[in-house]
Amino acid sequence: MIGIGVLGAVFALGLGVGAAPAQTTTAVAGETDLAAFRRLRTEGMAARQAGDLAQAERSLAAAERHLPNHPGVIVLRARIAAEDDRPDDAIRQLELYAAAGLTADLTQVTALAPLLASPAGASISEAQRANGEPVGAAALGEIAAIPGSGLVEAIVRDPANGRWLVSQVRGRTILALSDDGTVTPWLADDPERSAVVGLAIDPARGVLWAATMALPPATHGRLADAAPVEPALLRIDLDTAAVVQRYALPDGATERGAGDVALGPDGTVYVANPVGGDLFRLRPAAEALEVMRAPGVLGSPQGMVAGDDGALIVADYSSGIWRVGADGSTQRLAAPSDAVLIGVDGLIDGGDALYAIQNGTAPQRVLRLTLSAGRDRIEATEVLAANLPRIDEPTTGLIHEGDLVFVSRSQWSAFDGEGALREPEPAPALISRLRLPPRSAP
Repeated sequence: MIGIGVLGAVFALGLGVGAAPAQTTTAVAGETDLAAFRRLRTEGMAARQAGDLAQAERSLAAAERHLPNHPGVIVLRARIAAEDDRPDDAIRQLELYAAAGLTADLTQVTALAPLLASPAGASISEAQRANGEPVGAAALGEIAAIPGSGLVEAIVRDPANGRWLVSQVRGRTILALSDDGTVTPWLADDPERSAVVGLAIDPARGVLWAATMALPPATHGRLADAAPVEPALLRIDLDTAAVVQRYALPDGATERGAGDVALGPDGTVYVANPVGGDLFRLRPAAEALEVMRAPGVLGSPQGMVAGDDGALIVADYSSGIWRVGADGSTQRLAAPSDAVLIGVDGLIDGGDALYAIQNGTAPQRVLRLTLSAGRDRIEATEVLAANLPRIDEPTTGLIHEGDLVFVSRSQWSAFDGEGALREPEPAPALISRLRLPPRSAP
């Protein structure tokens, strides 16, 4: 959904753009990994601007210990090493970047261009070229194109009625999509409703859960003095499409948002706040949302997978994949040393694996994350689809009949930061089906 610009950060850091000087700060007692990473990254950027390359490297190396494999920090450490006449260290950072499968053109970074053109950098340039090759083209097919500029965010399957339901951000509604590709309105218009974002379906109870919040594509052009639309969780009757209850977010949040939604096996509903970092839940028969995880640990939680024990696996756009216990305890899932897992939007449960839809990196891609037996560690990552025309700001999806069905072109790239269309008639949103390959033998 709405990330924090991970790809942009690669070049903001790597090129030295937008880094305001800052005084060195001291560690704060009880500081979270994310807070420490941000503090040390800022210190490193400030030190580089001040010409203290040794201090810049120390700060950024410390930042990486809190949040490993951030693409922007990898690029910045490579640049600092090159500027400090440490070519071997710069090459090691560039090798790490290429091993992660990333493709951003690092020849744009002046200090790195000579290294990439050298014999030592030839294998890195070749690896990056290979990273840009299409993956999964034969396995990816189109289910439906949704015309207009409604900006599709989420999709669920309504099995009782043999249809898909898709949410729209700019359209501020939910559409029904038949298996033959016919699109029809489903949720009644409501001038007080803002963007419809995450969806979760509970067929056994005849309920569709939807999150709404004010996002720029939905609010662009509204009168400046219009009353703000508060984010909320909606309970919608699947048979009538009527909103039967609206749940406001708990009081106290300073940055209020309701994005992705997940359903637990017991009927508990979970809501992620992508702008504030909170996680909320609505227990069965409860009358109000409660805070499950307060802000501070997660920067921008997005896709979630709910377990039988009341715990969640959460994709934090800014810091990777986390396990959040029913008591709110948090632990980042360990991952292979070459895995870059920031910028993940959608997260789908596949049993012993997770499927991650990553739109905050170059390339944007679909990953399979093999889990340990205890689901507390990522054992392996595999790219299933990348560098394909149908994949443009992909968001969320689900497993259906053994395939991954997902929003492969959401239209987020058709809007600027203020929510205005970049062009009058953007390419239609796409719902695609990815045939999942068998698991590789260990």
